[in-house]
Order: sequence, then structure tokens, then C-alpha cells
Amino acid sequence: ATMSLAPVELDEGPPTIAGQSHAEDMAVHGYLGHWGTDGSIPELRYNMAGGSDMVFENASCFTDEAPRTIDPAPWIAAAQVVSTEAMFFNEKPPTDGHRKNILKAFHRRVGIGIGQPLPRPLEIPVPCFSQEFVDPYGSYAPVPPVLRVGQMLHVEGAIAAPATVAGVGLARVALPAPLAVSELNRRRSYPVPQPYQMYWPQGYVTPIPLRVGPTGFAIDVPVSDKGQAGLYELSIWAKLPGEADFIIVGMRTLRVQ
Repeated sequence: ATMSLAPVELDEGPPTIAGQSHAEDMAVHGYLGHWGTDGSIPELRYNMAGGSDMVFENASCFTDEAPRTIDPAPWIAAAQVVSTEAMFFNEKPPTDGHRKNILKAFHRRVGIGIGQPLPRPLEIPVPCFSQEFVDPYGSYAPVPPVLRVGQMLHVEGAIAAPATVAGVGLARVALPAPLAVSELNRRRSYPVPQPYQMYWPQGYVTPIPLRVGPTGFAIDVPVSDKGQAGLYELSIWAKLPGEADFIIVGMRTLRVQ
């Protein structure tokens, strides 16, 4: 079957900054995965680079766990770029997550990171890649980076057509902590954390209704997953034409103590 998808636009801002840091981290330490050596996850790296949309990451690297030095001005072989993208694109089910990510019709922008180490004797330089697909469908009021457990969080924003706001979610994962390279190589796939609580507009069963008006949405919610500290993920969900399910379009990470 042929597909007709609009091209994604290269974004050299937060998604490329986040992707570059991750590609270099993988290249320097010899691992492939979506966690960083500092314990970071894709949405945290994107947030730290200044992004507030949802990010979906593809990554490629070697996995020998040998320390290397990054080449500050590498020459990247075009064939390496082509073969890596072909590897992603020609995946077969059920292990075709990278291909599915590339073909998501709602993706609008992409950041690309390329890290290549200095070659050792008798070694061909091999680049590591990170693709950060982002979906800028909304604008969101800032949220505090650090909160106390149980503190109320004010969430506010606006979703742009053709998307319409659907809900707000809160998930929780462990706070990032440094990880051994061997552990990073074991943690290949990265599942986006599922919210422990969703908030919907008036008319749905919801603990606190999401206020939706002609120009935006707002809600005040307590940040507490059974009183536990952690890295909380504030997700903004939207309905997009042609998508059967609601899609996360906004994602911010908050350290909750």
C-alpha cells in the first residue's frame, strides 16, 4: 500500500538539542536505549532543552559498552545515515516500533542528533543517531519544576486546530538516578508511563472536571500518587482527525518531593 504523509519539519531547537545530547551519550559509552547514563528519559531530556510538547524517540547505536571520546567535528558517511534509516523503516512486526514511529501521521517536527566517536586504530567510525519526533499542537502555561507531594498544580493552555483538547493526565516514575551501561543496554524499549489519574471535561466521570472554553483549558489538580515522591509526568491529551484514540500532545516533567 502506498502512503501519502506530509513531511516532518526539522526543528533545530529543543528536539535536536535533546537528541544530540542523547546520541553523544550513547556513542561515548557504547550503548543503545532510551534511558541516559544520568537516568534521564526522552521527555525529561526534551523538557530540559526547553520543549513542552510530546516527544517520541528513535535511537540507534553500537552496544559494546566500551568508553570512547566523541569527535567534536565528525565526517559522517552518507551511507551510514541511509542504512540506519533503512533499518528503522524496514522493520517487520512485531518488532517494528521505529517504523511505526516514523509513519505516525500526526508527527509534525523532528530533531536529529548524531554522535560519532573518534576512530580507534583499525576501526571504522560509526555514528549513533537519535530522532526526536515532536507534536506541537498546543501552547501551555509554565509549571513549577519542583513541587511537594499533595501540592495543587495549576494547568492551563490552548490546543490549536485541527486538534481539540481531550483531557489531562498525571503519571509517576522514579526520579532519575545514574545507570550502569550494562543496564542501559538491557532497557531497550521505552513505554510512555500510563497516568495514575486522568481528568476529563464536564460530562465524563472525573474527579475534577477539566474546564474547557472557547480559547483554552484549565484545571487545578493535586500532585499525589498515593503520597509518593518521584518524577511526575503531566500529559495533555487531544483528539486528532483520523486518529481513533486520544493522543498525548503535551508533556512536562515535575520533580515531586
